[in-house]
Amino acid sequence: MYPVTGTVEDGSNGSHATPAGSAPVGLLADLPAQLAPMREEMLANLVMIGQTPAPTGGEERRVQYIMDRFAESGLPDAGADEAGNAVGFLPGKVGDRTVLLVAHLDTIVPASIDHNATVLADRIEGPGISDNSLGAAALTMLPTVLQKLGIELNCNLQLLGSVKSLDRGDHAGLKFFLDHATRPYDFGVCVEGVALGRLNYFSIGTIRGDISCRVRPVESRSYGSESAIVVLNYIINRILAIETPTRPFTKIRIARVRAGKSYDVDPDKATLGFEINSHSDEMIGRVLEQIEDIVSEMSARHAVDADLDVFFRRTAGGLRFSHPLIRSCVQVMEGLGIEPDQGHSPSELSEFIARDIPAVTLGISEGSKHHDKMDYVMIEPVMRGIAQLVGLLLSLDRGDADSAAAS
Repeated sequence: MYPVTGTVEDGSNGSHATPAGSAPVGLLADLPAQLAPMREEMLANLVMIGQTPAPTGGEERRVQYIMDRFAESGLPDAGADEAGNAVGFLPGKVGDRTVLLVAHLDTIVPASIDHNATVLADRIEGPGISDNSLGAAALTMLPTVLQKLGIELNCNLQLLGSVKSLDRGDHAGLKFFLDHATRPYDFGVCVEGVALGRLNYFSIGTIRGDISCRVRPVESRSYGSESAIVVLNYIINRILAIETPTRPFTKIRIARVRAGKSYDVDPDKATLGFEINSHSDEMIGRVLEQIEDIVSEMSARHAVDADLDVFFRRTAGGLRFSHPLIRSCVQVMEGLGIEPDQGHSPSELSEFIARDIPAVTLGISEGSKHHDKMDYVMIEPVMRGIAQLVGLLLSLDRGDADSAAAS
């Protein structure tokens, strides 16, 4: 039994007193062992979710699976909202505060790819298993975990499996949910599969866009016009020549190029995907203006129709390390022997930041994603990652991260 405050029964002859406003480090250290009997159920959920295709905009089967699990856990309000998100609500004993936990359900893996997962002695491999099948599985299991540990929170717990998060989805599911919220949210936690120790609490400014070049009809081409991919190469070289400062940190990333169908045919169309990151929104604006000028010039000079489409924008912002939410996270991690890895990494965290909701992004296990080898997650750290979520919820429920603690 794990009460939120007061005396904590640990299954032994004695008891542990939990002082108000302090993290129960001894209790935290015991949590992974207490969670061990649930490991097989957790891994079964991970495999089921991972083997269910969920490309951005096509997450319906995964949403249904998670809603079914929420209903099995006895959540009184489990269903899909108008945006297609999987929504679950666990009311607290007091209900004066609400914590929102979100895991995006979509992956970058097309539905046509074989989604079979392979369970090895130390890891589980499969397309998208680390981003974000594991995060979704952790979210799905949380009501069961709390029940089996005997934890009853005073605060409400809102669970959200969000859709249309990646690429051009642009966090549409979470945006809709927050914009149509029927209650205020005191804290947000974004749950990602990897890596354990991940502690993101700020977002750097970001834009993402595509530059497309389409060669005009032959009769309208100027003398010496070239293939779309050659013109796109000119554009890339000009973009890479843009000077970016080290302070504030600013980076242009050339992310992907798509062009051509055959070796013996000059491509009439080519597309470049790029991203600009900076700690300064003003600097992002300056770089974008230069890219716009480059695209316009190359369009005229090389007789192509070149278009710039910016489809993703995030402003810089977030919490300071001194914020009580961050201190609570660090305290929980240290109690579990997890080394905090602070920094920025893309996630739905930016949507909380934009709405002034204190929030963090946490990872569940070690693993790898989106590299040449198959995505995978390590099995052994998973329950420690779940214990991390439970420990943070207990800390938030005690009021450790309330804004009053910052004064």
